[in-house]
Amino acid sequence: MNIVSKVRITSPVKTDDVIFLMMKQAYSELQSLELDLSVEIIPRRKRTIKELFKNDSSPVIVISHHMPVLYFSAEEKVFYHENTMRFKLKRFNKYGDLPPLIEILPVASSDAVTIVDATMGMGNDLMLMAHILIAAEFHAFETHPLIYFVIKEGIVKYHAADITERITFHYGSAVRNSLVSTADIVYADPMFETTIGQNSGMQVINRQITTEHNEQLVSELVKSSQCIILKAHFRSQLFVQFGFDVIIRKSSKSHFGILKKQTRK
Repeated sequence: MNIVSKVRITSPVKTDDVIFLMMKQAYSELQSLELDLSVEIIPRRKRTIKELFKNDSSPVIVISHHMPVLYFSAEEKVFYHENTMRFKLKRFNKYGDLPPLIEILPVASSDAVTIVDATMGMGNDLMLMAHILIAAEFHAFETHPLIYFVIKEGIVKYHAADITERITFHYGSAVRNSLVSTADIVYADPMFETTIGQNSGMQVINRQITTEHNEQLVSELVKSSQCIILKAHFRSQLFVQFGFDVIIRKSSKSHFGILKKQTRK
């Protein structure tokens, strides 16, 4: 289970009535996600983020017109951003270079398939697939309520509606969810085995949340899925343990593996 019992919602220093309405909407949604989660709207009063943590260490979500930003501390923040996805899309659009994740998928870009992203996290791989697989429908799962909220909201605000309307966001685990067994493809990036950059949002997530054990997560997904794509550290034993066909990426610390039901031992 993820250990989060309280979250505070506030505004930027400069605010308006629209932002106050958005704060109330965020309050209602966060309360609906977890019965045990205490949600509080606090006035900003021109305080810095550091000052907001002076007497209270609980996380803060700053609601703005742009997108919400989640602070676990004054130095640790999470928000949606494209990261390396922008460069991958640029190369695809300009040169037709398929990103490794797209290359391993056993579908064409125009196929009307259903894909489950079992580990949404920062949402970069989800949005890479959504941009290139133009006819696919997606179900994205995230088990941490605060990360689920800020990444979902960031994606919806940042990307065009014709892309985000093909994505259904789910708070909770994909394990034992019926969507896993009916999807054409299930994607999983446990991410916590890998070496993560010191300043990345993923490193902040890694420190802040408790996830399902990688082996247990992959085991459950393998049992239920027709086809699973796994992203993991190149030394990960998960590839060998479950019999994935691995695509070697010599210049990367992470590799992709594919396992189809008909090829399992």
